[in-house]
Amino acid sequence: MSITERHTAPRGEIATAVRDLAPVALGLAPFALLIGVTGARSAAGAGTAVLSSVLLLGGSAQLTALTLLAGGASAGAVVATVALVNARFLLYAAALEPRFRDQPTWFRWLAPHFVVDPTYAMVAGRADLEDPARFRRYWLTAGGGLAAAWVAMTALGAVLAPVLPASAALTVAAPAMFLAMLVPHLRARAGRLAAVVAAVVAVLAAGLPDGLGLLAAITAGVVTATVAESLTDRSPS
Repeated sequence: MSITERHTAPRGEIATAVRDLAPVALGLAPFALLIGVTGARSAAGAGTAVLSSVLLLGGSAQLTALTLLAGGASAGAVVATVALVNARFLLYAAALEPRFRDQPTWFRWLAPHFVVDPTYAMVAGRADLEDPARFRRYWLTAGGGLAAAWVAMTALGAVLAPVLPASAALTVAAPAMFLAMLVPHLRARAGRLAAVVAAVVAVLAAGLPDGLGLLAAITAGVVTATVAESLTDRSPS
Protein backbone atom coordinates (compact mmCIF):
# COMPACT_ATOMS: atom_id res chain seq x y z
CA MET A 1 0.00 0.00 0.00
CA SER A 2 1.36 3.41 -0.93
CA ILE A 3 1.73 6.35 1.45
CA THR A 4 -1.25 8.04 -0.21
CA GLU A 5 -3.39 4.92 0.24
CA ARG A 6 -2.41 4.63 3.90
CA HIS A 7 -3.49 8.22 4.52
CA THR A 8 -6.77 7.98 2.60
CA ALA A 9 -7.88 4.55 3.86
CA PRO A 10 -9.17 5.79 7.25
CA ARG A 11 -11.26 8.37 5.45
CA GLY A 12 -12.90 5.51 3.56
CA GLU A 13 -14.36 3.86 6.66
CA ILE A 14 -15.39 7.21 8.11
CA ALA A 15 -17.08 8.30 4.89
CA THR A 16 -18.81 4.92 4.55
CA ALA A 17 -20.08 5.07 8.12
CA VAL A 18 -21.45 8.58 7.58
CA ARG A 19 -23.14 7.47 4.36
CA ASP A 20 -24.66 4.40 6.01
CA LEU A 21 -25.76 6.40 9.05
CA ALA A 22 -27.57 9.16 7.18
CA PRO A 23 -30.80 7.26 6.32
CA VAL A 24 -30.79 5.55 9.70
CA ALA A 25 -30.55 8.83 11.60
CA LEU A 26 -33.25 10.35 9.40
CA GLY A 27 -35.56 7.45 10.10
CA LEU A 28 -34.93 7.62 13.85
CA ALA A 29 -35.54 11.36 14.08
CA PRO A 30 -39.33 11.11 14.71
CA PHE A 31 -38.75 8.57 17.48
CA ALA A 32 -36.13 10.80 19.14
CA LEU A 33 -38.51 13.75 18.87
CA LEU A 34 -41.18 11.63 20.53
CA ILE A 35 -38.83 10.90 23.45
CA GLY A 36 -38.26 14.61 23.94
CA VAL A 37 -41.95 15.46 23.68
CA THR A 38 -42.93 12.67 26.07
CA GLY A 39 -40.33 13.67 28.64
CA ALA A 40 -41.19 17.37 28.49
CA ARG A 41 -44.90 16.68 28.95
CA SER A 42 -44.48 14.19 31.77
CA ALA A 43 -43.52 14.54 35.38
CA ALA A 44 -40.04 13.26 34.50
CA GLY A 45 -39.22 16.53 32.70
CA ALA A 46 -37.31 17.52 29.59
CA GLY A 47 -33.94 17.28 31.31
CA THR A 48 -34.56 13.65 32.23
CA ALA A 49 -35.55 12.88 28.64
CA VAL A 50 -32.31 14.34 27.27
CA LEU A 51 -30.22 12.69 30.00
CA SER A 52 -31.81 9.33 29.21
CA SER A 53 -30.70 9.76 25.60
CA VAL A 54 -27.13 10.23 26.77
CA LEU A 55 -27.17 7.31 29.21
CA LEU A 56 -29.42 4.77 27.50
CA LEU A 57 -29.23 5.56 23.79
CA GLY A 58 -32.27 3.34 23.24
CA GLY A 59 -35.77 4.51 22.40
CA SER A 60 -37.76 1.58 23.78
CA ALA A 61 -35.92 1.66 27.09
CA GLN A 62 -36.21 5.44 27.30
CA LEU A 63 -39.96 5.47 26.73
CA THR A 64 -40.34 2.72 29.29
CA ALA A 65 -38.22 4.57 31.85
CA LEU A 66 -39.98 7.89 31.30
CA THR A 67 -43.40 6.24 31.60
CA LEU A 68 -42.46 4.47 34.82
CA LEU A 69 -40.89 7.59 36.34
CA ALA A 70 -43.96 9.63 35.47
CA GLY A 71 -46.09 6.98 37.15
CA GLY A 72 -44.09 7.15 40.38
CA ALA A 73 -42.26 3.83 40.03
CA SER A 74 -39.25 3.21 42.26
CA ALA A 75 -35.71 3.49 40.93
CA GLY A 76 -35.23 -0.25 41.35
CA ALA A 77 -38.33 -1.02 39.29
CA VAL A 78 -37.19 1.36 36.53
CA VAL A 79 -33.70 -0.14 36.38
CA ALA A 80 -35.03 -3.72 36.36
CA THR A 81 -37.55 -2.99 33.62
CA VAL A 82 -35.05 -1.15 31.46
CA ALA A 83 -32.61 -4.06 31.85
CA LEU A 84 -35.31 -6.45 30.70
CA VAL A 85 -36.22 -4.29 27.70
CA ASN A 86 -32.54 -4.07 26.72
CA ALA A 87 -31.82 -7.77 27.26
CA ARG A 88 -31.69 -8.28 23.48
CA PHE A 89 -28.41 -6.35 23.47
CA LEU A 90 -26.79 -9.41 25.03
CA LEU A 91 -27.39 -11.22 21.74
CA TYR A 92 -25.89 -8.33 19.81
CA ALA A 93 -22.87 -8.24 22.12
CA ALA A 94 -22.27 -11.96 21.67
CA ALA A 95 -22.40 -11.60 17.88
CA LEU A 96 -20.02 -8.61 17.96
CA GLU A 97 -17.53 -10.14 20.40
CA PRO A 98 -15.11 -11.38 17.70
CA ARG A 99 -14.84 -7.83 16.32
CA PHE A 100 -14.14 -6.40 19.80
CA ARG A 101 -11.70 -9.13 20.82
CA ASP A 102 -8.54 -7.65 19.29
CA GLN A 103 -9.36 -4.01 20.00
CA PRO A 104 -7.48 -1.73 22.43
CA THR A 105 -8.59 -1.79 26.05
CA TRP A 106 -10.05 1.73 25.92
CA PHE A 107 -12.20 0.73 22.95
CA ARG A 108 -13.52 -2.43 24.66
CA TRP A 109 -14.56 -0.32 27.67
CA LEU A 110 -16.12 2.64 25.88
CA ALA A 111 -17.41 1.40 22.51
CA PRO A 112 -20.04 -1.06 23.87
CA HIS A 113 -22.13 1.99 24.81
CA PHE A 114 -22.97 2.18 21.11
CA VAL A 115 -24.28 -1.40 20.93
CA VAL A 116 -27.87 -0.62 19.96
CA ASP A 117 -30.23 -1.80 17.24
CA PRO A 118 -29.13 0.63 14.48
CA THR A 119 -25.37 0.21 14.94
CA TYR A 120 -25.67 -3.56 15.10
CA ALA A 121 -27.74 -3.54 11.93
CA MET A 122 -25.17 -1.36 10.20
CA VAL A 123 -22.17 -3.57 10.94
CA ALA A 124 -24.10 -6.81 10.41
CA GLY A 125 -24.79 -5.63 6.89
CA ARG A 126 -21.09 -5.17 6.04
CA ALA A 127 -18.47 -7.79 5.22
CA ASP A 128 -15.51 -5.41 4.87
CA LEU A 129 -14.82 -4.68 8.54
CA GLU A 130 -12.74 -7.70 9.52
CA ASP A 131 -9.64 -5.59 10.12
CA PRO A 132 -9.76 -4.31 13.74
CA ALA A 133 -8.65 -0.78 12.82
CA ARG A 134 -11.24 -0.50 10.03
CA PHE A 135 -13.98 -1.76 12.32
CA ARG A 136 -12.90 0.65 15.06
CA ARG A 137 -13.05 3.67 12.75
CA TYR A 138 -16.39 2.63 11.30
CA TRP A 139 -17.92 1.80 14.69
CA LEU A 140 -16.81 5.01 16.42
CA THR A 141 -18.04 7.14 13.53
CA ALA A 142 -21.38 5.35 13.32
CA GLY A 143 -21.91 5.14 17.08
CA GLY A 144 -20.73 8.65 17.85
CA GLY A 145 -22.74 10.12 15.01
CA LEU A 146 -25.85 8.22 16.03
CA ALA A 147 -25.48 9.31 19.66
CA ALA A 148 -25.02 12.96 18.70
CA ALA A 149 -28.03 12.91 16.37
CA TRP A 150 -30.20 11.07 18.90
CA VAL A 151 -29.41 13.44 21.76
CA ALA A 152 -29.85 16.50 19.54
CA MET A 153 -33.23 15.34 18.22
CA THR A 154 -34.38 14.44 21.74
CA ALA A 155 -33.46 17.92 22.93
CA LEU A 156 -35.26 19.43 19.93
CA GLY A 157 -38.36 17.42 20.76
CA ALA A 158 -38.26 18.71 24.33
CA VAL A 159 -37.94 22.29 23.09
CA LEU A 160 -40.78 21.90 20.58
CA ALA A 161 -43.05 20.00 22.98
CA PRO A 162 -45.39 22.97 23.55
CA VAL A 163 -46.14 23.24 19.82
CA LEU A 164 -45.49 19.72 18.48
CA PRO A 165 -48.51 17.36 18.57
CA ALA A 166 -47.48 14.22 20.42
CA SER A 167 -49.96 12.13 18.45
CA ALA A 168 -48.37 13.12 15.14
CA ALA A 169 -44.89 12.19 16.35
CA LEU A 170 -46.17 8.87 17.67
CA THR A 171 -47.88 8.05 14.38
CA VAL A 172 -44.69 8.29 12.33
CA ALA A 173 -42.15 7.21 14.96
CA ALA A 174 -42.66 3.44 14.79
CA PRO A 175 -42.67 3.00 11.00
CA ALA A 176 -39.82 5.46 10.59
CA MET A 177 -37.68 3.62 13.10
CA PHE A 178 -38.61 0.31 11.49
CA LEU A 179 -37.54 1.53 8.03
CA ALA A 180 -34.31 2.92 9.45
CA MET A 181 -33.52 -0.48 10.91
CA LEU A 182 -34.12 -2.22 7.57
CA VAL A 183 -32.00 0.04 5.36
CA PRO A 184 -28.54 -1.34 6.31
CA HIS A 185 -29.70 -4.95 5.80
CA LEU A 186 -31.19 -4.66 2.32
CA ARG A 187 -27.85 -4.96 0.51
CA ALA A 188 -27.65 -8.73 1.08
CA ARG A 189 -29.96 -11.72 0.65
CA ALA A 190 -29.96 -12.36 4.41
CA GLY A 191 -31.01 -8.74 4.94
CA ARG A 192 -33.90 -9.03 2.51
CA LEU A 193 -35.09 -12.20 4.25
CA ALA A 194 -34.83 -10.42 7.60
CA ALA A 195 -36.83 -7.50 6.22
CA VAL A 196 -39.66 -9.82 5.16
CA VAL A 197 -39.72 -11.60 8.53
CA ALA A 198 -39.61 -8.31 10.43
CA ALA A 199 -42.42 -6.88 8.31
CA VAL A 200 -44.63 -9.93 8.96
CA VAL A 201 -43.96 -9.78 12.70
CA ALA A 202 -44.65 -6.04 12.73
CA VAL A 203 -48.06 -6.60 11.15
CA LEU A 204 -48.96 -9.50 13.42
CA ALA A 205 -47.78 -7.70 16.57
CA ALA A 206 -49.17 -4.27 15.67
CA GLY A 207 -51.76 -4.42 18.44
CA LEU A 208 -49.27 -4.92 21.28
CA PRO A 209 -48.98 -2.00 23.72
CA ASP A 210 -46.01 0.24 24.55
CA GLY A 211 -44.16 -0.34 21.29
CA LEU A 212 -43.71 -4.06 21.94
CA GLY A 213 -44.81 -4.87 18.40
CA LEU A 214 -41.99 -2.79 16.93
CA LEU A 215 -39.53 -4.29 19.38
CA ALA A 216 -40.64 -7.80 18.41
CA ALA A 217 -40.29 -6.98 14.70
CA ILE A 218 -36.79 -5.55 15.12
CA THR A 219 -35.66 -8.50 17.22
CA ALA A 220 -37.12 -11.02 14.74
CA GLY A 221 -35.41 -9.25 11.85
CA VAL A 222 -32.01 -9.07 13.53
CA VAL A 223 -32.15 -12.72 14.66
CA THR A 224 -33.21 -13.83 11.17
CA ALA A 225 -30.37 -11.89 9.55
CA THR A 226 -27.83 -13.31 11.99
CA VAL A 227 -28.97 -16.90 11.50
CA ALA A 228 -29.18 -16.52 7.70
CA GLU A 229 -25.70 -15.02 7.51
CA SER A 230 -24.35 -17.81 9.72
CA LEU A 231 -25.87 -20.47 7.47
CA THR A 232 -24.51 -18.70 4.40
CA ASP A 233 -21.00 -18.63 5.87
CA ARG A 234 -21.16 -22.37 6.57
CA SER A 235 -22.46 -23.34 3.13
CA PRO A 236 -19.86 -24.59 0.60
CA SER A 237 -18.79 -22.02 -1.95
